[in-house]
Amino acid sequence: MFSKMLNWVKSTILKLLGQESTELTISPKMENLIDLWARLYEGTEGGESLKLPVSIASEFARLVVVESEISITGGSRADWMEKQLSPFLQKLQEYVEYACAMGGEVFKPYVSGDSIIVDAVQADSFFPTAFDTSGRMTGAVFVEQIVRGNCIYTRAESHEFMKGREVIRNKAFSSTTNAALGKEIDLTTVPEWAEIAPEIAISEIDRPLFAYFRIPLANNRERHSPLGVSVFANAVQSIRDADEQYKRLLWEYDGGQLAIDVAASAIRKAPDGSLSMDKREQRLYRRNLETGIASGDFYHAFAPSLRDSSYIAGLDSILKKVEFQCNLAFGTFSDPASVEKTATEMKISKQRSFSAVSSIQYSLENALDDLVYAVDKLASLYQLAPPGTYKTSYQWHDSVLQDEETQRVLDREDAISGFIPKWQYNTKWRAMTEAEAKAAVQEASSEGSGITPLTFGGDA
Repeated sequence: MFSKMLNWVKSTILKLLGQESTELTISPKMENLIDLWARLYEGTEGGESLKLPVSIASEFARLVVVESEISITGGSRADWMEKQLSPFLQKLQEYVEYACAMGGEVFKPYVSGDSIIVDAVQADSFFPTAFDTSGRMTGAVFVEQIVRGNCIYTRAESHEFMKGREVIRNKAFSSTTNAALGKEIDLTTVPEWAEIAPEIAISEIDRPLFAYFRIPLANNRERHSPLGVSVFANAVQSIRDADEQYKRLLWEYDGGQLAIDVAASAIRKAPDGSLSMDKREQRLYRRNLETGIASGDFYHAFAPSLRDSSYIAGLDSILKKVEFQCNLAFGTFSDPASVEKTATEMKISKQRSFSAVSSIQYSLENALDDLVYAVDKLASLYQLAPPGTYKTSYQWHDSVLQDEETQRVLDREDAISGFIPKWQYNTKWRAMTEAEAKAAVQEASSEGSGITPLTFGGDA
């Protein structure tokens, strides 16, 4: 589908949008790679699968977003902006997962009534046309489709940013087949697009009114492409190897089931003369086509020794390779007990994962800054919020390097030793307000002087 849409953009849409001279910055090679990553993520490669691409993208998204705190402060305008972005931020982990799977995503805000909604456009639904020298995407074509009955409606939205001015153009098309874009129609034909202007120009801005979230991994598939790559791009072959090994393991279990070979003469005949067994019996008994089995026996047990331990060990070895190629810590998918690593090697493994997650978080911060900027400009353009300033702040969790329980113990020891205030421990780990935390510490102290203060956080 991605290739077909790309051909539409190349052959028709750019011309109809008045951008005949515009060139797409996505090559056929990158087009095929994005399509491959999407198919791997969707699990449409065929056959039994461990669904590793989904697990890898999901794990990275969890590590990036878990316990993150993103806030917009600065007065009534900032409060309004935070309210508009709240639905988007609540689903941020989902959007990050899609970006991790396919190398990137665009966050595109638009006005709906007196509100602003953010559209998260996945990598196989937009086509970049321009980047600036810093790597920020400054031009793109976004394609949206709605299927209604036998009709397929397609909307193409192009953005061109240059010298402080952005031009946004929209065109709609109708077709009865996916093989063609169809004829151009008025935007008002589709109720969902009725309020969209065919063309609008916005001036006095210093960046585009959309944000490109790029997965910040080196693109060794096409070194000069500004597009990001999937978090599992370097492990595609290993992922396929793992699926093949998994199929072998399943086959071993299936082929090694206990069965009884039965001579055909020992099976009752059905009224029509055929030999039949119900499903349960067929799993236990297997008809032998000979009149008898060796030495005239009618039954013979089939119970081979399973070689599952060898297959499991082989699969575990491949999973370790996948973890290394994806910058994940050993034991994420493989058996942690089988990882024969020293404490230093395990720490290096976690640091490698922490470095990858931190890079993604930094890239996400930049994209969210661009998104908040776009929301602010749209609010001013459409007079949706009172004037004012805003400040965006981010806090990310570092659980990649330190598990939560270990951090809790360390904070507890720091509080007992006096390195941090005891009430601070209560606010962080006991979900207390500052006033409640200080009151709890005061109460614990007054109940018994000279007693070792182990109850300030409510822990045994």
